[in-house]
Amino acid sequence: MIDSLDEEDFSLIHALQLRPRASWTQLASALDSSPITLARRWERLRDGGAAWVTAYPHVPGLYQVQAAYVEIRCASGQVRELIRELSTWPSVASIEEASREYSVVLTVFGLGLRELSTLLLDAIPSLPGVLNTRSHLASRLHVEGSSWRVGALDRRRVQALSQLPSIGTGRSAKLQPWKEPYAPLTVALGEDGRRSAADLARITGRPVSTVRRQLGHLLGADALTFRCEIAQGLTPSPIVVNWWCQVPVAHVSTCVDRLRANPTVRQMASLPGPANLLVTTWMRSIEESMRMQEHLEQDLAPLSVVDSALILRTVKRMGWLLDDLGRSTGFVVTMPAPAREDR
Repeated sequence: MIDSLDEEDFSLIHALQLRPRASWTQLASALDSSPITLARRWERLRDGGAAWVTAYPHVPGLYQVQAAYVEIRCASGQVRELIRELSTWPSVASIEEASREYSVVLTVFGLGLRELSTLLLDAIPSLPGVLNTRSHLASRLHVEGSSWRVGALDRRRVQALSQLPSIGTGRSAKLQPWKEPYAPLTVALGEDGRRSAADLARITGRPVSTVRRQLGHLLGADALTFRCEIAQGLTPSPIVVNWWCQVPVAHVSTCVDRLRANPTVRQMASLPGPANLLVTTWMRSIEESMRMQEHLEQDLAPLSVVDSALILRTVKRMGWLLDDLGRSTGFVVTMPAPAREDR
């Protein structure tokens, strides 16, 4: 396992955050390096669990997919077993442990409100160790982790990378990546978002021409979100804080626009209910998080912070199992809870 990152590591990770499927030749030109050097560096980073490229269904733009955040109050002594069980569920994308009464925080996906309700009201509450739950449906995802940048590249290199072709050209509500014929490709790309058509053909046992066509459909429809992730404990920003905010509806768009430019913001989601905006930040220190709260309440008034949660450990992030430093240790494909007709 890798215990530290240097500036060249951060630069490569930043480049892959901007263009996760760009070829090594394309990246080498923008980074003033060689394809072989970048490929070897990336292999070391990925094998050491320090960084990885993954893919998952583009939730905000897909037909029927619903997302929710679930806070769980757990029985003493049963947290570890509960987390081990939830870590295996494809519909549970992320698991965090917080310093509060509702100590386990989940991000879950379901196909439609009916299936999500079954997950939230029946499946999760019935697990051993669950004393109580609080669920928040995401009505709109303004910012998610794939847009966060490590901030290692200067403006010249960022501009050079921005000239490279992007992945998607548009979204198709009818293309469902969790169903055939796309599901095997979605799983394989979740394990490694940089896999080529030839790699995918070998893994799925399909002809290269077939895979190339199906992959083109997935990429062209922007049905998958590609994300270059980094072990958070190896970054200068090891502190995660979730801010549950109350914002008058007329001011939500203004607050979102102002927060979108803040480099510490990893996620923003609108929610129904009194706390109608969830903001997740990666911070350098506890002191910085206190300054962030002052910014939220003073500079973004009438926004008010209803509650906050300091995350002590992230166990799973978008399907990837993590160690105490946030390094990848395994993968569980992220798929929304299936519709009843599929059972």
